[in-house]
Amino acid sequence: MLLCIDFQPAYADAFAHAIAPLRCRLRRAARRREDVQFVYNEVFSIAGEELGDPLDRLLMWGKKERMSLKRVHMLRKNFGWISHLFREGLERVIAISILKHMLSYGLQTSAEITGADLERIVAAAHGNCAGFRDCSPDAWDEIRTGAIAIPFIFDGGVPEWLKTLRGQEVEVCGGFRERCLDEMCMLMEAGGVSYRLNEDLIYSLQNDGEKLQHEIHRSVIHDTSFFGTMLLTA
Repeated sequence: MLLCIDFQPAYADAFAHAIAPLRCRLRRAARRREDVQFVYNEVFSIAGEELGDPLDRLLMWGKKERMSLKRVHMLRKNFGWISHLFREGLERVIAISILKHMLSYGLQTSAEITGADLERIVAAAHGNCAGFRDCSPDAWDEIRTGAIAIPFIFDGGVPEWLKTLRGQEVEVCGGFRERCLDEMCMLMEAGGVSYRLNEDLIYSLQNDGEKLQHEIHRSVIHDTSFFGTMLLTA
């Protein structure tokens, strides 16, 4: 199963280098009758800023770029639902734990989690909730104000979507690496979905790419058969 994140006109300049290989990958998927999903950002942010694309613009762009999108399942989502403070290290682990809790209890944002449950979740990941509050006060404040959330726009619903992915071999591509793509990966990890990153088809902001240049391998498998993320170099 091929999962494409935010390959859309609004960000086309950032992945111009990946257009040809993406076209080839989609054609191969069409020949093999693979399940392909395009997850794309809604046109407007909550603040009303135009950050994404309507579906008709995305389809017109795909036709112009000779993409094989006829059998592709299009899924619309809202822009951004996890604060940038939770994109690496212990904060990322805690964010995934919080997402997992919200999925289990049907909550929409971290602000809805009770104080006792939140302390338990953080303590399980960190070992000491008070210690986390002391070393990451900004992250703690953002958790309490709802800076970790389940997408409020997601065609078909997030829990139902995750169910369809469990047990599949999910190949992930798209971007931005440390923005929307990572949010989707965190969501899958919280939902018990294993996936593999196709590094040749991942795009980044320039600073994101420089930051990760010495940290990544060509192929990374994220195994969520147990809670947490196990990184295996292929």
